[in-house]
This record gives sequence, structure tokens and C-alpha cells, in this order.
Amino acid sequence: MANKLIAYTSEAFNGGNVIPTVFLFPPRKVNSRGPMIWNHQLLEFAGYPSDDGSILGDPMSVALTSEIMELGWEPPTPRGRWDLLPLVVMADDDVPVMVEIPPPLSRLVQIRHPRYSEQFDKLDLRWVAAPALTRFGFDIGGVQYTAAPFIGWFMDAEIGVRDLADSFRYNVLPDVAKAIGLLDGKTKDGVEGLEDLPEYERLLMLTRAQTELTYAVYWSYQQAKVSMSDTLTASMKWCRYDDDFKAKNGFRLPADPYWLAPPQGSIVPVWHRGGAPNYQPKPMICKHVQDPLRAWRRERPDNFVPVKALNSVAVMQARRPPFQARSTTNECGSISSDERHIQVITDLVHHAQSQEPVDALSRRAPSDTLRTQSRRLFVSVYFCSAGTFAEKVATKLHARLIDLAKSVPTISQGSTVKPLNELQVSALDTRQIILAVVSSTGQGEVPANGSHFIKKCDEQSEKQLKPSNSSFRFAIFGNGDSRYSATYNGAATAVERRLRQIGGLPLAGAFYQGDSARQSTALQALSPWWSRLQPSIRDVAAKSPKLKRVHSQDANEKKSTLEFTSGQVEASLQVKLRCKELRDEFQEASVVAVTPTLCSDYQGTYQVTLDIRGRSYHDLDCVQLLPSNSPAKVRRALRALGVNASDRITLGLPDIDSPSYSKLFAEHIDLESPFDNFEWLQVLSFATINKD
Repeated sequence: MANKLIAYTSEAFNGGNVIPTVFLFPPRKVNSRGPMIWNHQLLEFAGYPSDDGSILGDPMSVALTSEIMELGWEPPTPRGRWDLLPLVVMADDDVPVMVEIPPPLSRLVQIRHPRYSEQFDKLDLRWVAAPALTRFGFDIGGVQYTAAPFIGWFMDAEIGVRDLADSFRYNVLPDVAKAIGLLDGKTKDGVEGLEDLPEYERLLMLTRAQTELTYAVYWSYQQAKVSMSDTLTASMKWCRYDDDFKAKNGFRLPADPYWLAPPQGSIVPVWHRGGAPNYQPKPMICKHVQDPLRAWRRERPDNFVPVKALNSVAVMQARRPPFQARSTTNECGSISSDERHIQVITDLVHHAQSQEPVDALSRRAPSDTLRTQSRRLFVSVYFCSAGTFAEKVATKLHARLIDLAKSVPTISQGSTVKPLNELQVSALDTRQIILAVVSSTGQGEVPANGSHFIKKCDEQSEKQLKPSNSSFRFAIFGNGDSRYSATYNGAATAVERRLRQIGGLPLAGAFYQGDSARQSTALQALSPWWSRLQPSIRDVAAKSPKLKRVHSQDANEKKSTLEFTSGQVEASLQVKLRCKELRDEFQEASVVAVTPTLCSDYQGTYQVTLDIRGRSYHDLDCVQLLPSNSPAKVRRALRALGVNASDRITLGLPDIDSPSYSKLFAEHIDLESPFDNFEWLQVLSFATINKD
């Protein structure tokens, strides 16, 4: 079966002048699954997961690659992005057979661009020469052909818009945009890459990169003399054929709109047409309803031994029938269902001779590894947002944790960022640090992907339960907009309160209040938080945390809380960083002119001209004004508190960094609105108290 498919596919490929061909293997018998093909396509790239959560190769093929490696396939050394998987087929009522793709079919097309030749050479993009879909079936008159692969030619958008460009596949558009200079002059002001740009500008860059990539794909296949159709030509042919069909039959062709609609959108004619109801007339070729990998797991015998588990030729011969190594040009012989072995069309015997015995592998004592794991600190990143900004910040934070883990071996991080709802509250312990990036929605509510977490915490608090070995550590980045002061970072405040309720200990001040009114990119938002968070994580990883009990007096009740303090991060440093942030994010501005608008539709509106003294800004940026409180209001507030205006707040800082009470109340406190709470008063040490 494998040899026939390889042979006839090579014939249909026709040296690049593809002849569209469907192959039908015998139909399935009664009460059997029928012949099946494991691969999604005959020519398919491997996908290898990495420890940091990234994928080398095609992410769509990770599961298939793992299953094929279980059969004994050894990837090339070193592994690469463009490793072709072997073909794996199962005849009816038989075990899998694996065969390597021969050189004529394994030819790859190098993706180049006539105007960006050097840039595309550095990108090293490739793709297979032709699509040969293999997980398809054919039903005619009740006879089911479970293996009906077919080969055709690519359309440019299949590769340039989907295979190479999809974010869940090879995701090369950011690299293409950077390579051809679309980001030149933009990587500043908190912009490291494409993901940091405002969404409207990122869409522009992605669209331009996608257009150039699709053009490069078509041009490269032309240069390689391999058949390919462009989107416009294919669209016009379909429309003409559909019109002719309707004129003859009175209705349009049934079609699946998902397959038919071009990814380029409305500039392609067929986009406006869509398809008639997809009622799927028979006979037709369609996707296979069965997953061959699941079918094999059900059928796999208990005594089945994968090739890679065999450690010598003697063991191989003793535990299974001998291999029948065959050339791919020979006829495919039949395999009886009781043989229960895999025929691997590669030189696996030599590979088996070089492998270490399984028993020797199991006897290794990784004591050093176990000791390291016992001291390992697990840092997980979660996000909670109705939009995209919080996830962007979380993703950048995760990337920094990966870099940190390279220099601190006792730190491990999750493979990816996750929604806050996926945090397992009952599994938290002292070896964990939870980092959460939280945005508010509506009137300061917790978004849907964090609401279940809130519910779980409340249920646990009602039962007065805490996780086993609790006292995990946490830090929160609150993404809010200070222009909405009543709901500013309401969701982050709610999440922080729940984490404390279930036994969490704050790390590096616990709660950093980001402000999207001043920090327009994820990098700008993350950098100040990371500068105070990183030393704390390093300190925890280096030694056991120091816990102390701090008593605080509330207006109504006394409460006792646990506070985590780091040996490297002191309160004075945190306040100093906050003062620096205010200096960096705000500056004085002068009012140049205030003039009423002349338009009658906007009576009572004034145009204010400000001198911002050379500060840069971008289109659609907004200005946040923080007017100082009047001296009279400041004097009344200080008199009510019984403090001297010139005294400095005692925070353990040098006098030059400690603000005076008059400066604090004039520039940093909004005396126009009521306070949400009075917890901030607990950290102040007043110079003088009016006891009356």
C-alpha cells in the first residue's frame, strides 16, 4: 500500500507539471476500519516541542510526529524546521507500515523574492512542491473507501496566507515584516517588535508582509517550474464554472464557504459569492471521520514492542519476526494480521544495534536532577482580559522568565501563558510563584476568563480551606485606565484580594498598577514592573523566603496579615522606583492659549494649546492632565491631619527622595474625589499628630 502510493504519487507529480489525481485503495470490509493513512498529507513537516513551549517545525504535526517516533522513526540530526515525516499507512486489519519519502518527492521549493533576495535567503523559508491530502475518504452507493488520497497543485494563498503565515503554524509574518524593513524607524518608544505596535498599525504591517510573502511564494514556484495557481485566476475560473452550472441546472454548486472563501477577502471575486448550501451530495470525497492514530491506539496489542525500545538484533529477533527491509520501488507485499510487527522501510537494524539497553536506561540514578527539582521554583504566568493587551504583557513577561531561567537553574516556568481561570487553586504550594496580568472590563469587573477563578477562591474561603502547603507567592500587574478613576484597576484589586484570602504572600509589593492612559505598549507597561519583580524572583530562588507577621490597625477591626519581604527588595527601593516612574511619565506643560471654538455645534467647547516642551507623541495618543490641587485645599487637608507642610514623609529614604506633605497633597493626591479606601494611610508615619 505504501509503495503503491509513493509510486503513483511520483507519477502524478510529473516532475513539477502536476496531474491532479485521486487514488482509491480497496474499500473497507464489513466490521473493519478499512485501510488508513496516518499523515494529514503525504508531504508533511515534523513538529518538535521544546521545553520553553515553542515548536520547532510545524505545530500542526506535533502529535503525529510523536506517534511516528513511537514507531521507531529517528529524526535527522540536528533537527530542523523542514524535516519531512515518513509516510505511515495501515492496511485493513493490519499494523502500521512506515516508509521514508524518496528524493524525487521530498524536493522542497525555496521561497525567494525578486526584490528582497538577500532578506528572504536569510529567512530560509521553504515548502513542499505539491499538496497530497491523505486523510480523505470516498463513499459511493454505500461502499466506503477509507483511503482516498489525492494530489493537486497549490494555490499561492494556501502557503503565503495560511501554511507559513498562520499564527498557529509557522507564523513567519513578523519575521518577514522585519526582514523587508517594515519596522525600520518604529522600534523605539517601547516598541521591540511587531507585537508592540498599536493594533491598527500592526494590521498594516501584517497585511503588507502577507502580500509580499504570497507574491514570493508564487514567484518561487514559477522559478522552480512547479505547477501553482494564483488566487485571482482560480477565483475567476470558479465563478465562471459556477455561472455555467447554474445556467444549465438552475442552482449553484454546493460548496463549503470555509474552503471556498479566499483569505485575501473582498478583492477576490468569489468572496462576494460564497457558496450554495453545503448539502454534500454523494458520491463525494470528504474528510475521514476516523482518526487513524486513535484507531491504532485501540487496536495496538498489549505485547507490542516499538522498534526504538529494542536494544539489539538478538532481542529484536527473539521478540518479533525479522524485519523485511524493502526498496520503495518494489511491489508492496501483504502482511498477515497475526504477525503484529512494523515493517520500517529504513535501515533500522543498524540503529537498533547502536542503542543502549532499556534496563540500563532505567537503572540510571539522576540524583543531581532530583536534588535540583526539590529546590526548584515554579513560576507561572496568567492573564485575565476581555481584550488583548493583558495577554501581550503576559507573553512578554513569559519571555523574560525564559531568559531568567537560563541564568538561574532553580527556576522553571510554564510552557505558555494561560487564562486565569486555568489556575488550579487547590494545587498551590510554597514552591510556586503566580504572576497575573489583569485587565478590568465594564465597570471594573473581572473579565469572563477570570470569573471562574474568583468563584473558586470564594468557595474555598467560605469553607475556610487553604491549599496544602500554602503560602505561595504572587504578584499582579493591573492594567487599568486612570481616566476612569472610580473603576481604575478594579479587577486587579479583586484578584489580589482573593489570592491573599487563599494564603498567598505578596511578592515585590504584590500589586503594580499599570496605566494604559500613559503606557501605550506592552513593553512600556512591563519594563518598570519587571525591574522590581526580577530581583525578588532571584532572591526567592536563591534562598528560603523570610516571613514576618505585621499587625495593622483598621478603623473597625484588628487584623493580622502575613507579608513576604525580600532581602534585595526593600520598601524604600519600591518607592524610589515609583517616584522615578512619575518623573518619567509626567512632565510640566505650559498653557499657551485657550480659545473658544467657532463652530456653533460645539458651543461651550474650548481649544487648549499646550507647550509640552519637545515630548514626542503618536497619532491617536491622548493627554492626561493632572492639575495641582489649590494651595488652600492643601492647607485644609494638612490642618485636618495635623501635620506640618514642610515635614517629609518617613519612608526610610534620603531626604532628597522623600516628598514633603505639601508636595504629596499638592501633586499626588486627588482632593476632588472621595477615597476608595484608607489602607494607604497605614504606611504613613506622621511627623506631628494633633491629638485634639
